[in-house]
Amino acid sequence: MRRAPRLHWISILLGLLVLMSVVSFHAYTAIRPEPVQHAREHRDLPERTLALAFHGGPDPKWTPRLLATLREAGIKATFFVTGTQVTRNPDVTRRIADEGHQIALDGFRVEGDLGNPLNLAFAQAALADALGTHTRLVGAPVEVDSGDRDYQDIGTLVRMSLQHGGGVVRLHDDGSIGADIARELARTPGYRFVTVTGDRPVEATATERFTGAVTTWSQRNGGLVLTLLGTAIAIAALLGLLRTLMQLGLAHTDRRLRREGEHEPPPWFAPPVSVVIPAYNEAVNIAATVRSIAANNHCADVEVIVVDDGSTDGTADRAEELGLPGVTVIRQANQGKPAALNTGIRKAKHDVLVLLDGDTIFEPGTIGELVQPFADSQVGAVSGNAKVGNRRGLLGRWQHLEYCAGSNLDRQILHALRCIPTVPGAVGAFRKAALTDVGGVSDDTLAEDTDLTMAVTRAGWRVAYRQQAKAWTEAPSTVHGLFRQRYRWSYGTFQAMWKHRGALLEKGPMGRFGLIYLLAFHLLLPMLAPVMDLYVLYGFIVADAPLALIVWTVFLLLQTASAGYALRLDGESLKPLWAYPLQQLVYRQLMYAVVIQSLITAWHGTQLRWMSVRRTGLLTDAPGGTVHVT
Repeated sequence: MRRAPRLHWISILLGLLVLMSVVSFHAYTAIRPEPVQHAREHRDLPERTLALAFHGGPDPKWTPRLLATLREAGIKATFFVTGTQVTRNPDVTRRIADEGHQIALDGFRVEGDLGNPLNLAFAQAALADALGTHTRLVGAPVEVDSGDRDYQDIGTLVRMSLQHGGGVVRLHDDGSIGADIARELARTPGYRFVTVTGDRPVEATATERFTGAVTTWSQRNGGLVLTLLGTAIAIAALLGLLRTLMQLGLAHTDRRLRREGEHEPPPWFAPPVSVVIPAYNEAVNIAATVRSIAANNHCADVEVIVVDDGSTDGTADRAEELGLPGVTVIRQANQGKPAALNTGIRKAKHDVLVLLDGDTIFEPGTIGELVQPFADSQVGAVSGNAKVGNRRGLLGRWQHLEYCAGSNLDRQILHALRCIPTVPGAVGAFRKAALTDVGGVSDDTLAEDTDLTMAVTRAGWRVAYRQQAKAWTEAPSTVHGLFRQRYRWSYGTFQAMWKHRGALLEKGPMGRFGLIYLLAFHLLLPMLAPVMDLYVLYGFIVADAPLALIVWTVFLLLQTASAGYALRLDGESLKPLWAYPLQQLVYRQLMYAVVIQSLITAWHGTQLRWMSVRRTGLLTDAPGGTVHVT
């Protein structure tokens, strides 16, 4: 099981490497440098012997005409081709070789740019792909210039070609004039024609042919890849802008409606509550969690059920040692979190159930706030406001920003659309009737909270969000732990989306809005956003396009402003906002990797197991200051 993540990382890295290599090679072949002429040894040809050397081809229009002329005249010539033209016109290149002419190299992108060993390697790779051979003749020799770049009169060009009574004559393969000169020279009495050298081509190896095929594909398809990248970036930008507008609009509307309701509050709803806490190896946290529940100020009966799911660290013992009234500890063999929840639900005696993880701390008023939406008989579940309790380090600040500017703000948006897809395990409440309707908590996915919430919504119940119901949870304190947790969340969410894909064909809000929102902003946007980052690097470093960096900076500023608005909506200080740009540069890439690896895991058919995160029991920003259970 350990090998799978390595395979996925290799898949991601190889994909990014191939993508950057293709677009970089395309940019390299598209940029035309200034030609550089390199003097070569002149071949001593006998008197009245000519070697016609055609440069700049092969050309799809003019080279076939030239070959026809040479065939009629019975002349074998030497074609000094460029690598990019060979890639563009492999059939013409093969015709040159098939008709017995010599093929040489005098450039990769333009004539005379073989001084760079990389250019020579690329040019030879082009020949290897087109012909399966290499050439020993590289770089044009000192030649007799025919003058076909400066003059048009055929008589003048013929005289210039014959001015030394023989030798290598430089011509160009990019117009009809080269064929005209060759025809006139063939009619000159007393001259014979040879190739520049008598060297035979060298057979390319299998590796060289493979390299040639890769570079050829990159040159031919790099433009298409860039077009696809541009399209992906445009979609990502539109999705980002749309999400920002939804945040500013729907979240603001949701907040305004809550404020209006506060002016004329309804009667306080105070049903008896059963609190179920599934716990596995939570010895460092369970005491603080249970104490926070016992200290609630809810003005009705609160039953607390701790279900120890086969812990090996004495979790159940720590809960029992507290000796708190109204707290029941149930021990069972390890069966997984869904089974532990179902055990607690079956034992619960009240109709309103609060479910929370064993590493969560409730504020005294959280239970009372959390159950208020149940005054509406149509509400089947309520999501509370999960907050990071250990946020003082950089990684903690980043997760705090992610919770506020991501998860909680999403819930405000989706609450306005009545399609919240996830009641978090850290702080949520359910009506027992709703749980009965969906058959309890399923273990079909690794995101049982998302799976359960979607099922409740599809069963016709409404899911609400109560921002005032705050719960403090311990976020992972290491990058490794964070990746493991988010990897499980992401993979489980995709499982739940796939399981409930039938909602797309239903008329309920989950199909109309919830799944589409997740597809757009939790799947498509995280997949496309890295493309924008890669394109910025490509444009700034490879393609000399600083505008890409400007666009990316503007996008970052908009996201930062949106994060600041989210903090204000959540009643948080703006001080942590200084870490947001850095989060987008570093932390965001990790979250992209999580999404991509989750998809690759599903693609490879790997069954992901539950991955727990090591707890420290330290919540520095929880109510009452630092809470550390030892």
